[in-house]
Amino acid sequence: MATKAKKEKPVLTPEEMARKKAVKLIGYHGWLTDWKRDNPEADVEARRAAWGEAKGQRMRDARRVVKRLEKGGLQLVAAPTPEAIAAE
Repeated sequence: MATKAKKEKPVLTPEEMARKKAVKLIGYHGWLTDWKRDNPEADVEARRAAWGEAKGQRMRDARRVVKRLEKGGLQLVAAPTPEAIAAE
């Protein structure tokens, strides 16, 4: 049986990395706020399970939000790290 050749992941530009991070933050924290409001007594395991179920839709929604922000003229750029600032 043949095995699939592994594809190398493309190297992301700083802008692409910032966009990806923004999508994750918007998706997760938007969901987390709603979920905590609806489940104030839930534990960590319940939160993880619920995020696993909702993750796909929330990430799609977050990508749409980021895309709309970019179309509106906003640019997502990651802030420089303290190490990068110190190296200058």
